[in-house]
Amino acid sequence: MKRSTKSTVIVATVALAAFVTSFSATIASSPAVLSAKGLAEAGASAEAGQGPPQGPPPAGTPPKPLVPVAASSVANNPDPYVNEYVTMTGAVEANLSRTSFSVDQDKTKPTGKDVLVIAPTLQKPTDVNAYVTVIGQLIKFDEKEVAAKLKDYQIDLSAADVAKFKGKPVVLATAVINTAGIDIAKKPIPPMTADDLALQKIMTKLPPAQGAVRKTLDSKDVPGAKEQATIVKDAFTQIETFFKAKNNAEATKWATEGRNHAEAILVNLGLNNVEAAKTSITPLGATCASCHGKYRERMDDGTFRLKIGG
Repeated sequence: MKRSTKSTVIVATVALAAFVTSFSATIASSPAVLSAKGLAEAGASAEAGQGPPQGPPPAGTPPKPLVPVAASSVANNPDPYVNEYVTMTGAVEANLSRTSFSVDQDKTKPTGKDVLVIAPTLQKPTDVNAYVTVIGQLIKFDEKEVAAKLKDYQIDLSAADVAKFKGKPVVLATAVINTAGIDIAKKPIPPMTADDLALQKIMTKLPPAQGAVRKTLDSKDVPGAKEQATIVKDAFTQIETFFKAKNNAEATKWATEGRNHAEAILVNLGLNNVEAAKTSITPLGATCASCHGKYRERMDDGTFRLKIGG
């Protein structure tokens, strides 16, 4: 019996060791095990609903979780965060230019590990030694890459600072939130001009009517489709007149095309040919998208402004 018991113990020990080895290998290779970076992204995702009220994201911000990171982590080991969109916290070390400043982790003394922030839309200087949260894309500082990322921006750093930060991490900020919870990089919404108001009055009718045309055509509601297509035609006629008065040949041309598509719908509905009328829906939408993309700018509050220059 003793020899049998000893054998059993040996067999059990060997089996347990094999199980532990197999289990460890499985865990190590499992995709469910997150790297430190992955854990940070998961944490950011979980906390996404705990920040300030969410409005439309700043231009250039991708629809993905932001990576929360401290300025000291970026300064010490920037490589894991390069090309990531981050929320970086730190204390302002110095205002370097109208659109640039640096942050450090320690607000009581310089550590020599400050991180550059470029905020093209910065509305006022940051408060030195005060904490900020910076949201934006992190890259290694290079004048050509900054120019490629920020098309309409001119670097205004001194030559000494350009040399100092060359190859070091920089956050291209879309938001800079101070201790009062105010985004000081948020562009103020310009008031509507008389032209904005005139165009908005026309535009409020157009999208609902376009959607209604599609819906009534799908349901073969010919009288309803005629009514909505007439609204679309009238709106494009007014837009055509508007841009013609501005001597904007391209926008006028698009408005004319939109009116022609609406007229084609009405002609085909007059022939009781619903399927033929449907063929004008897609090019009608494309015409709207082309003009809107070039000559209309969406504000953070959801309203639009006219871009005369295109």
